[in-house]
Amino acid sequence: MPSESSALASSSSVEAPAGTGLVVAAIVSYVVNPLVFPPLVYGLALTHVGAPAKDVALGVGVGAFFLGAVPLLHVGWMRWRGAIGSLEIRDRRKRTGPFLVSLGAAGLALGVVGLLNVHGQGLLAALLGCHLINTMLLMGITRWWKISIHCASAAGALGTLVFLHTQVPGTLLGTAGWGRLILSVGAVLVPLLLWARVRSRAHTAAQATAGTVLGLVAPYAELYAVLSLVGLS
Repeated sequence: MPSESSALASSSSVEAPAGTGLVVAAIVSYVVNPLVFPPLVYGLALTHVGAPAKDVALGVGVGAFFLGAVPLLHVGWMRWRGAIGSLEIRDRRKRTGPFLVSLGAAGLALGVVGLLNVHGQGLLAALLGCHLINTMLLMGITRWWKISIHCASAAGALGTLVFLHTQVPGTLLGTAGWGRLILSVGAVLVPLLLWARVRSRAHTAAQATAGTVLGLVAPYAELYAVLSLVGLS
């Protein structure tokens, strides 16, 4: 386990130099944050497999409430009572509580999805299962090392969409126009966010890169395993 002195010596604990780059990095970090990806990916996934608008709205709502609003409210409460300095929770030692809240909320979301009668229910459940697994994985790593959750989330969204594009028959991501556009946007946002996290000194280059690699690989591999074993119908 890295010592406290070595942690303080890392570039992620050094104040970032001021300038336009820092402003841009801060904006990117707050806009492209982990809480926006679940509802976005769930909506795109259900649209891809032909779910009607009401089912897509349910999927987006599940992601937005359980994986967006609930964790945000908890982190906001921590900030309000002075337990953390910012909503980013740069001290990795204070991330355990939010991780546990996210795990509980994702578990509840999975239970809710099991009760819903929506087109693409199996796919939505698989996506939530991956979210649970990867949250536990990130929590375990964070106990020892400050891996970038921002980068893991953005890259995880891209990895999931690539899986849908290549492995799941559908319309939205299967079309040359929309599929290429959506994946291209993701391919731009992922390295942009990696740069932003390093530029703002929220993470070292190694921490941001590790989060990106984990995000790209883990969801694709997990969903491929689910598809191979039980399918996603």
